[in-house]
Amino acid sequence: MTQYITYILSPIVALVWVLIATPAIRAIAVKLHLTDQPNARKVHSQPIPLVGGILIFAATLLSLLIQVAWVSDWNTMYVLFNGSLLLLITGVIDDKIDVRATYKLAIQIALAWFVYASGIHIESLYGLFGIYAIPTYVQGLLTMLIIVGVVNAFNLTDGIDGLAGGLALIGLIAYSLLAFHLGKHDLLVLFLALSGALVGFLRFNFSKANKIFMGDAGSLFLGYIMVVSGIALLQTAENTANNSVTVATVIGVLALPVIDSLRVYRGRIKAGYSPFRADRTHFHHLVLSLGVKHHIATAFIVLAALCILGFTVIFGSLFSLTLTLIVLLLLFSIISSILNLNMSVNTWRNKIRKLEEF
Repeated sequence: MTQYITYILSPIVALVWVLIATPAIRAIAVKLHLTDQPNARKVHSQPIPLVGGILIFAATLLSLLIQVAWVSDWNTMYVLFNGSLLLLITGVIDDKIDVRATYKLAIQIALAWFVYASGIHIESLYGLFGIYAIPTYVQGLLTMLIIVGVVNAFNLTDGIDGLAGGLALIGLIAYSLLAFHLGKHDLLVLFLALSGALVGFLRFNFSKANKIFMGDAGSLFLGYIMVVSGIALLQTAENTANNSVTVATVIGVLALPVIDSLRVYRGRIKAGYSPFRADRTHFHHLVLSLGVKHHIATAFIVLAALCILGFTVIFGSLFSLTLTLIVLLLLFSIISSILNLNMSVNTWRNKIRKLEEF
C-alpha cells in the first residue's frame, strides 16, 4: 500500500513545485537575460525565459529526495543523475552564450562512454537482421552511438510549443508501465516524478502571459534520461517474458525523433550542407507548413508518436523486429514526402505571389 502512495505523491510533489516556483524562477531568468531572443527564424516577438529544463530537473530531484528510500539500483540512478546534471549545466551555458557544436558533441561522447563504463549498455540487437549477441567492442560503440544520437535527436524536437515535453511525457508513461511490470520501482518513481514536472512545465509553455521555454538545458537532459533509462529497461527485461514488449516499447518511444533527425541529416548532406546546419526541414516544420497553429501541430505530432508506439508494440509482437522497422521507416518516409511536397508547393506559391506584386 505504501508504494502506491509513493507512486501518487511522486508526480504531485514535482507538479506542485513547478507551479509554485515558476513565477519566481521566470523573473530571475529575465533579469539574468537567460531568454530566447526573437529573430527571423522564430515566431515569438518578445524574449522568452529558458528555465523549463531547470524547473523540471529541480522538481524531479526534490520529489526523489523526499522518497529516496525507494531507491535500490543506486548505480543506475547515479548514472542518470550525474549525466542529467552535466547536460543541464551544458544546456544552460549554451542557452546563454551558444556553445560550439563540437564542444557539446565532445561532452556527449564522454558522457556516453561514462554510461557504458558504468555497465549500462546495449547487449544485443534483439533479432534485428537476424542478429542477437554482439561482441563487447560493438556493444560499446553501439551504446555510445545510440546515446549521442538520441540526445541530439530529442534536442531537435524542441522547436514548437509543447512538442519536446509532449513526446517525453508519453514516453515516460510508457516507460512507467514497463518499470512497474519489471519491478523497477526506483525507475518508476523517477518516471512519475518527471511526468508530474513536465505537466507543470507544459502549463506554462502553452501560456501566453507567463510563457517559458524548455531550452537546450531541458531537451538535452530529457533526451539523455529517455535513452539511458530505456537501455536500463532493456537490460532488466533480458531473458524474461517481457523482453519483446520492452524492446518494442523502447523503440516506439524513441522512433519519431531518431528517424526524423536521420532524415534531416541525410537531406542536408545530400544538398551539400553540414548535417548540423540549422534549417526548417524537421517534421514539425513540415506539419506547420500545412498552415496549422503550433498547438495543433504539437497535438498532431504527439498523436503520430502515440500511433508509432502502438504500432511497434502490436506489430513487433506479431512479426520480426526487422520487418517492424522496415514498415515503420516506409510509412514515415511516405508521410514525410507528402508533407515535404506540400511545403515545396507553398514555397513556390509564395515566390510566384511576390513576383506578381512587382
